Amino acid sequence: MRGELGSYAKGQRGHIRLLSNTIGMFEYLPAALSAFLLAHPNIDIDLEERPSREAVPEIVAGRADIGIIGEPADPAAKLETFPLAENRLVLVVPRTHPLARYRKIGFSLALEHDFVGLGANHVLQAFVQHQAQRDGRRMKVRVRLSSFEVICQLVANGVGIALVPEVAARRWARSMPLRVIALTDPWTIRHLRVCVKSLKSLSPHAQRLMEFLRARAVSQKGATFTR
Repeated sequence: MRGELGSYAKGQRGHIRLLSNTIGMFEYLPAALSAFLLAHPNIDIDLEERPSREAVPEIVAGRADIGIIGEPADPAAKLETFPLAENRLVLVVPRTHPLARYRKIGFSLALEHDFVGLGANHVLQAFVQHQAQRDGRRMKVRVRLSSFEVICQLVANGVGIALVPEVAARRWARSMPLRVIALTDPWTIRHLRVCVKSLKSLSPHAQRLMEFLRARAVSQKGATFTR
């Protein structure tokens, strides 16, 4: 322990606190952080799932280094933000479901049916339920699960339908009897952005992660979430 603390004190080992919304955490960061951590064995990352509205104040207050957010930051926060990726929420239904004949529908039509969802404490689930409430409706969630893969499995078994990121839906539709349906609602298109209080004020280790994320976003432009 004494040796490890000494490494931090000398700047040889770094620690980064990273906050991310649900889609960033489950669909973008696993591959990105795997590559970064393997290339930087002296850097540790503390990753927490937070909704954008909670991540921004943490960044402003300096209690976190970097945030992955899914909505524009309040201009009053005076953060530096950069595009990271684009993703789209889509509907997955069993191939025998009444909605399976559609290529594209509105979310209001989907609300007539039972859903399989994430846990109530998940950021994405709260966001989707809020959209239903804005329509004066309520989602009928039969079961709540912890991952998009398991959600798709239960959908394929006929338990209900689900909203998931398109990249996850396309991935699991290759091995499960699922139909992927686009949604016409504008809020289903989500733009991931990475934000910091100031690039210049970041630690050298956090600056390396920022450089990595921005370079990865450029290299994957046009081939990120939306297929």
